[in-house]
Amino acid sequence: MATPFLTGLGIAGAAWAARAGLVAAERIASNPEYAKQAAAAAAGVKGMGDVFKRIPTSFGMGRFFMSESATGFNATMNRAEAAKILGIREVSNKQTVKEAHRKLMLLNHPDRGGSPFLASKINEASEVLQGQRRSSGSAFS
Repeated sequence: MATPFLTGLGIAGAAWAARAGLVAAERIASNPEYAKQAAAAAAGVKGMGDVFKRIPTSFGMGRFFMSESATGFNATMNRAEAAKILGIREVSNKQTVKEAHRKLMLLNHPDRGGSPFLASKINEASEVLQGQRRSSGSAFS
């Protein structure tokens, strides 16, 4: 008796999700500004995906919270984390750092709908890799 009900519930949920996807696709197709924002959001998520650590599957969460804050970033940014944020190697030259910084800032700048927090982390990463560290950390940490 419960199996047909759960099957119907699953089908209804899948239909609801598909409908929401179609509505979102229509909005993006009808407004080019939505397309720009969706592309910027997708690029930002893709660029920042390596920074966020996975939560350990075990029940012991101590290791997860020992070295990182709740945002997934280290308290003080090091060269390894900065390189992951910008998507380049730690030993990259200043020109490569500038190009990667510019590319990410064009996609994630707050004036273009990006997150101020992510923009500050991108700026901080650039400063760390170029050796221009002006402050002890992000304005948001």
